[in-house]
Amino acid sequence: MCGIFGYVKKGEDQEFLHKANEIQRHRGPDGDGIFTGKEGNWNVGFAHQRLSIIDLSSYSDQPISSLATKNTLSFNGEIYNYKELISEENLSSDLGDTRVLLEMLDKYGPKSSEKLNGMWAFSYLDITKNSLILSRDRFGEKPLYYYLEKECLYFSSELKTLLKILPHKFDLDYEVIGQFLFQGLTNYSSNSILKNIKQVKPGHNYIFKLNKSYIEVDKVRFWNPNSHQIDNISFQDASQEVNRILKNSIEMRLRSDVPVGVLLSGGIDSSSIAALASLENTRPVHTLSAISDIPNYDESFFINKVNKHLKSKDNTVVISPDSKEAFRLLEKSIYYNDFPINDFSNVMHFELMKYAREIGLKVVLSGQGADESFCGYRKYLFFYLQMLIKNNNFFSAAKLIFSFLNNKSIINQFNFSEAKRYLPFSRRKSIYGEELTNFLPVNLGLQNRKSLKDRQKLDLFKTSVPALTHYEDRMSMSHGIEIRLPFLDHRLVEFALRIPDSYKIDRGWTKLVLRQAMKDYLPKEISWRKDKQGFLNPQSIWLKKDWKKEIVDLLSSDSLIYTKGLINKKNIIKRYEDFCKGKNIWHREILSVLSMEIWLRQNKDFLK
Repeated sequence: MCGIFGYVKKGEDQEFLHKANEIQRHRGPDGDGIFTGKEGNWNVGFAHQRLSIIDLSSYSDQPISSLATKNTLSFNGEIYNYKELISEENLSSDLGDTRVLLEMLDKYGPKSSEKLNGMWAFSYLDITKNSLILSRDRFGEKPLYYYLEKECLYFSSELKTLLKILPHKFDLDYEVIGQFLFQGLTNYSSNSILKNIKQVKPGHNYIFKLNKSYIEVDKVRFWNPNSHQIDNISFQDASQEVNRILKNSIEMRLRSDVPVGVLLSGGIDSSSIAALASLENTRPVHTLSAISDIPNYDESFFINKVNKHLKSKDNTVVISPDSKEAFRLLEKSIYYNDFPINDFSNVMHFELMKYAREIGLKVVLSGQGADESFCGYRKYLFFYLQMLIKNNNFFSAAKLIFSFLNNKSIINQFNFSEAKRYLPFSRRKSIYGEELTNFLPVNLGLQNRKSLKDRQKLDLFKTSVPALTHYEDRMSMSHGIEIRLPFLDHRLVEFALRIPDSYKIDRGWTKLVLRQAMKDYLPKEISWRKDKQGFLNPQSIWLKKDWKKEIVDLLSSDSLIYTKGLINKKNIIKRYEDFCKGKNIWHREILSVLSMEIWLRQNKDFLK
């Protein structure tokens, strides 16, 4: 896990490389390296900050060049199946995934990506092909931004690095801002919040051809998930296959030469990882948990239940900043996030990663991705019902409704203020600024979509997972912690998409097949739990009361959200007043505007 930066241009500038390493030092505090070379008329430079996880020796220091081909690699991430690749591909490398990746690239070029199981963002200079390859893993777990003109290319793990190094200012991308402010979306497309700075698309290789006088790019998709339904698989066989793939995914993600922990919230997802990880470890699994000091949302009973059952080494911390400290943490988290945030749980995650570092952990496994693959969110029930009714399957729809009403596993969690984001888009138009007058929202409902799988794919590849992987990476890497996500193993996601919808939502349960797969490994109170809550914090109270003076002052001033034409001043003030009066307004609508202003102020020197 690392931070990478590089350029291809006519002139050489090692100062840029040293500066990039300094900016991204938090991503790799264990070492740094620089490579400079010449390819035809082009000067090439790589800068690398290393977080040592596998093969702690200098043998895996980066940037790294092949002795055979002289090609050079700078790599951020982990190739989990590197041991299998050594055997299957008869590779000479026997230490670490970095050397394996380099040998694979020398052997197969960009087609190597198809054979990898992992998370990555890498740059690979292929002098035999006069090209530079930028690649990103299937789900975009690792970030990679780039700026391209005909005569120069810059790329980096973090947006802030390009902002601080490139010698000119940037325009805002109003489409990206509109998607965030009014729909809560992060990384919906390959665009960034700034025009002309893009992201390498997940599941793609970008091949930059270094012609004599200009650079051109060929964007090649290396993964197109198979979602064709398996019609002849029984529910029992499906649950066994989920168990098998998840076990193998966790086994590979436990490979490390440093301590590994598991983020444990007390729900089925994180508990499943902790349970299966305990089977692979000869020593007790380190669990890491954050609990709320709000009594009604204290998850410690369930966390303790899992830890006692698994005999895990429990590391539980109460994260309860006061309002003044919370505001400071919000500002700090926005800086490291490289983007505004719309939920304070991101900030709590930032603090939890700080705690992980303090207790000596360097790698943690997280349950992100399970809800999207196995239809865990409460919204999926309503989308599934919509699909059944659309197909005139009224009996199945009625049966499904009855099962959930009888079980009370999801209906009692319905929140209308949150659900409104999936309704026809109109509620927040009044606060548009002049630059967003023509903003067209993304369709977040099921209009023009034929199946529940289409909704899942939207969440996996466009909405939910891209946002989750964004903040998981930034909040963890701000403290030099590596996050691994077993539920985003591409084999598991493909299988989950291919099984019948009724294996995921039925009998009054969401994630039914996962619960069945884990029933022998966890207490019944965990595997069949129906009242799971996310990490709760008093963010609504802070927004309405504790931060009111700061927010009113901000909204009453000539703030950048107004001068940049993003928000209508009069109307946002009125909306905030209504929010404080208790009207049905989702807290994220207010927090999004507040954090956008904070981000703009942090980066104002780099904006046009």
